[in-house]
Amino acid sequence: MSDISTEMAETAPKSEFSGAEYNAVAKGAKLEGINLLSVAFNIQPEFLVDQKDWKLNYGRRVLSCNYSPDDNSVIAILQYHVTAKSGRKRALHCVADYGVFYQTPDGATHDAAVGFCKNVGTFAAYPYFRALFAQLANEAGVRLPPLPTIASTAHIPPKEEK
Repeated sequence: MSDISTEMAETAPKSEFSGAEYNAVAKGAKLEGINLLSVAFNIQPEFLVDQKDWKLNYGRRVLSCNYSPDDNSVIAILQYHVTAKSGRKRALHCVADYGVFYQTPDGATHDAAVGFCKNVGTFAAYPYFRALFAQLANEAGVRLPPLPTIASTAHIPPKEEK
């Protein structure tokens, strides 16, 4: 499992919604947009000479997620990062924030809409970050493998449903 998948599994909050509530949101939600909000890319030039000993670390986190029942919408701010170290020194660091916007179906519950957006939004925005990072690394003359894919654990309701 990649660093990102492990991080997701270890930090996943316990859900407060049923599988049926989540599925109702998932079936009726419509992706409205994915927007890059901020990006920082830093590389130390002295490390460009020798890139073979770099140790990579990847991660992601949800900065915020808000549901509006009046607008039937849910918005998450998601952050992704990549850090490369050579020994104890940071050679490269890239961090980017994305906004992900969904229209939710009528009757969606707050917790299910937020849970859906955090889960699915993370997967929706990640390919944009992978492409952005690949382009920035290429422009800097860095030769790195593509960023790994990410995985998620299945939704487990808080109590057995009937």
